[in-house]
Amino acid sequence: MTTEEKLQHFFDYSISRAEQEASEAISEHQKALDTMFEEHCATKRRQAEAYLAAETERIKREINKTLSSRQLHIRQELSGKQQELRERLFAEVQELMDAYKSEPGYLEFLCRKVEEAAGYSDGTALTVYLDSSDEKFADELRSRTGQEVRIAPKSFGGGVRVVLPEKNILIDSSYLTLLNEEKEDYHFHGGAQHE
Repeated sequence: MTTEEKLQHFFDYSISRAEQEASEAISEHQKALDTMFEEHCATKRRQAEAYLAAETERIKREINKTLSSRQLHIRQELSGKQQELRERLFAEVQELMDAYKSEPGYLEFLCRKVEEAAGYSDGTALTVYLDSSDEKFADELRSRTGQEVRIAPKSFGGGVRVVLPEKNILIDSSYLTLLNEEKEDYHFHGGAQHE
């Protein structure tokens, strides 16, 4: 083989070897770049997922805060409306109770309450107190029940209060007490579960 052929062969071999080494270097570099790219993508994906989770949680908190605020506002409106209806209801009840005082059954009611109280007295004396607006019933109540009847110094709207002094007992069947007890015990029932 001539020197030129040898040089050509050496040249071809060197070029081939250089190309092979360059190709391997490029391949390794590409693999390194691909690995870095995958790691970068995975990092960005995790960051995006973390950001999305944080934003989702923040939005949920905002929604819950808004919802709680709205629920509180609705409860306040409902409570206000219930209070308004309650006041109207008991104003109507008061009107009906006042109207009942002019009916003949009212005197029967007073007599019945005095007789019920007399049942607790075991024959001891009792004092019946009438509201000042019911003074006109005093004589009739006294004659029907045979009990001492007095006009109360303080108005209680109607009905009677009976005192058993020997037993230190007050039996309160006054309109004021009956109405206040009803107001205390009264609860609104309604809504979807009561329909």
